[in-house]
Formats: sequence, structure tokens, C-alpha cells
Amino acid sequence: MGLSVCYELRAAIEPSEARRIVAALHAAAKQLPFQEVHEVVEWTPRAGRGDDLDDEDARRLRQLGTQYGRKQRADGEEFWIEIPPRHVIGFSVDVADGAETAQFGLATHPAVIEQQLSGRAEWIETGLAGIYSWTQCCKTQYAGLQQYGGVENFVQAHTALIALLDQARNLGLHVTVHDDGGYWLARDRTELSRQLREWNGLVAALAGQLMDHLGRGPGGVQSPILTAPDFEHLEAEGLIRWSQPPAESE
Repeated sequence: MGLSVCYELRAAIEPSEARRIVAALHAAAKQLPFQEVHEVVEWTPRAGRGDDLDDEDARRLRQLGTQYGRKQRADGEEFWIEIPPRHVIGFSVDVADGAETAQFGLATHPAVIEQQLSGRAEWIETGLAGIYSWTQCCKTQYAGLQQYGGVENFVQAHTALIALLDQARNLGLHVTVHDDGGYWLARDRTELSRQLREWNGLVAALAGQLMDHLGRGPGGVQSPILTAPDFEHLEAEGLIRWSQPPAESE
């Protein structure tokens, strides 16, 4: 839970074009105020050996390139499938102190996968045939904690992430974004800062309520929000916000 940016990248392209786009996106990332942009890594299973998992970067890329799809049985019951990648190319971005590491790249996947349903094997269409895609989320909220630089650090981190997604779109990728801060659509830094304050308050209030029942530390509540020097103030703000009745729509 926390203020995040979730994004999906898609394109029906050849491997050479995928490499070109990821390289261009990597170059664009280096021009933005990120903490560190790691090198591009490419992974493909070795012929005759199955998955090449000897390298930590390869293991990480394979994990990040894996997609998950929600499907429906004939009786209407929904289930999830894991779709392993066939080819992955991508890189990591250390966005800022307090923020999660962001991952950018493209991956291909099989058109169908075998799935055990009701005790028998069935072939399920993945919906990813013939395209490169990427799905990822990056939590930026805790870049706004005082010990990491506060609101200024958060706004720089969050807007830089959105700027890189703008570049992905400019490079010809179809980009879908869910931005908890609303900046992807509004491009309003004042509103983004307000959203941070609201999220910090709500998360602090929730953490405080849980801590009253479960305690803190191993076996109890653990959250970066608990390390905030102004945690009690944030918690109080969140409790006030929670206690307010929802605004009625006209």
C-alpha cells in the first residue's frame, strides 16, 4: 500500500526495434534526475538448456518479464495464470532515496501456455502473442519522508518517473499509466504534493491502528512510515481525514 505509479508498455515490434527503443529509453533516463540508472541487460533462454539462471541479472530480468493474466473458466470462475517471458531486455532505475527501484524494459511471451484445470491439462491463450510488453509498479511515496528530503525529493522523483514514461510514449510504445498522485493526467505539482500529504496521513493512521493491536517490529507492524520523524503528526492528520464523512456528489 502506498502512492505509486503503475505502468504498462506495449508494441508489436521486432527484436531489433525492441533493443533500439530500450536503448533510447535508457539514454533518456540518464538525462533525468534519478539517483542511478543501471546498464541494459538482455536475457533469452539458452538453446538446449532451458532457463539460463546462472546470472543474478538474468534471474531478475526473467522475474520482471513474467506477466500474469486473469482468465475465466466456462463456469464463470476466474483464475490467474503465470506467463513466463521468452526474451527480455531492460534496465533498473534507482529513482531516489525512499522510493522503490523502477524497472523498464520489454519482453515477449508465448501465445499459449499449458495450465492444469480441474485435473487436466489445457492450453490457454495469453493474449500476448506477437508483441513486446512490460508491466511494473514503483512506489514513490516514501521519497517524501523528511529523512529522505521531504516533499521536494518526492516531487522530483515522481515527476522524473512520469517524464520517462512520456519518453516511452514518444518512442512509439503504447503506454498505460495508473498514477496514484494524479500527475500523469493533471501535471499539477501542487496537487501532487497535496496527494502525498493525504497518502502519508492515511498510511500513518492505518499503521498506528494496526500497531495498537499487533505491536511493532518482528511479528508486528513494519512500515517505512513508522520511521518518519513527524509520524505522530501524520497519524493525527490521517485520523482526522478518516473521520470526515465522504463528500456528497451533486
